[in-house]
Amino acid sequence: MDESRTYILDGMELYVPLRVDRQPGRPIEDYREWIEHAVYTPSGYRVMFSGTDACIHAEESAPGGCPDCGSCRFYRRAAEQTWIGMCVNEKNRRSGKISMI
Repeated sequence: MDESRTYILDGMELYVPLRVDRQPGRPIEDYREWIEHAVYTPSGYRVMFSGTDACIHAEESAPGGCPDCGSCRFYRRAAEQTWIGMCVNEKNRRSGKISMI
């Protein structure tokens, strides 16, 4: 399957490939690329899978802790129906020339 979904993060087009999951038999987003390799937006924000373990700079967005990126106040989801987004914490931001996929 060569299908993908497109999201815009910080002015960058992000293509998330789809693969067919055997259980429901329908396409699901494949986040392996962003789990395995660091990708940054043009402004230096890291593209993250929401289930990635929270970093040392994480701050909970709601009471109950911050075990992963998706529960951090600095995480910005690309869209409502996806688990991909970016970290906007300045402490994790890269400066200078940014390489993108």
